[in-house]
Parts: sequence; C-alpha cells; structure tokens
Amino acid sequence: MPNPPLVNRTGRPKDPAKRAAILDAATGLFAMQPYDTVTMEDVAAKAGVSKMTVYSHFSDKDALFENVVSGVSDQIMKGLSGADCDQLPLRERLSRIGVAFLTVVIDINVAGLVHLLPAASRGNRALVTRFFNAGPARTTAALSEIISSAAARKELIVDSPTLAAEDLMSLWEGGLPARIVFGLVEPSTPEEIERRARRGTDVFMRAYANPRK
Repeated sequence: MPNPPLVNRTGRPKDPAKRAAILDAATGLFAMQPYDTVTMEDVAAKAGVSKMTVYSHFSDKDALFENVVSGVSDQIMKGLSGADCDQLPLRERLSRIGVAFLTVVIDINVAGLVHLLPAASRGNRALVTRFFNAGPARTTAALSEIISSAAARKELIVDSPTLAAEDLMSLWEGGLPARIVFGLVEPSTPEEIERRARRGTDVFMRAYANPRK
C-alpha cells in the first residue's frame, strides 16, 4: 500500500497586512492607557482580527509591546538616515536630523508611548529595559556616532558624545511632546518643527562648537 502524501504542517504564511494592523492598533492603545490595562483582546478588537491571529504573530503582550517600540525606533532611525548627509556643514546636517527626529517623536501615538509607558511599567524592569534599548538607546547611539566623528574632526569639543547627543535631543524636544500628549498644544506644523530643530541645533553649537574652527 503506497505511503500517504506528506502534509505541510508549517501553516499558512502570516498576512503582513494583518500584522501591520495589529501593530497600529497596539501602538494607539499602549500610547493612551497604562500598559497593564491593555489586553490582547483589546488589540484584536481594534485591529479587526481574532485574538488567535494576534497570538499567531506575537507570542505575548511583552513581545507585541517590544515590536511596537522597535517599530517606532525604526521610524526614527529611518528619518535620521534619510536626513543625514555627511557632505553638508555640521550645523545644517544636525538641523536636518533634528527635523526628522521631531517629525516622528511629536506624533501623538509616539509621544504618548514615550511619555506614558515608562511610568506605567516601572515595576517591570525587563520591560522598561527592552523599551529603552529598542527606542531611546538606539537613537542616542546613532546621534552619538555623528557627534563623535565631528569631535574627531575638531569641529566639536565634547567630554562625552553620548551626553552631548542627549543634550541635543533635549534641546530639540524641550517639553513639546509632553504638552502635545496632555492636549495643551496642537501638533506642530512643519515650519514650527524646522524652527525648533534649528534653534536647538544653534544652542548646541554655541555650547560645543570648537571656536578655533
């Protein structure tokens, strides 16, 4: 008697559109309410898929959250790389990066994610560590590398490229993302974003530029 045909048990390929819908739904939920109150059922309902589908893409809520944060970080990194032109003068280069950075971080969902989740998940050190490594740490490292290279060319005088990168991001942001999350101001226009990025860069350069260059 012939052997029965082999059955492919790998399952159907996962639908990238459903994955994107799940991540979009989760981003909105995580940004607007404490981490502990978000459920996989909530995410499924908002995404318009079954809970089984959510679990087929993400093993648990922590994995889903980590992918949300990584996605936001990828947006920032894409903006940084797209705006970064090492042929430009340093001030213009940093200003362009500042515009790209701000365009992402003042999005209401991104701003909410950054400002609300660390406090909501403070008791979960592993989760906070993953959040930091996937988001702020990646951005700081990329900007730190640019600053370090400028210091090597004697364009900047810095004691720590990492601390200088944090200074620059703080100058770009100020308290704007928090004010947007709390509904105190409307999201900025592209013109306002550019003004803020250039002003922050100007202040940074006054503090760190090598006066002999």
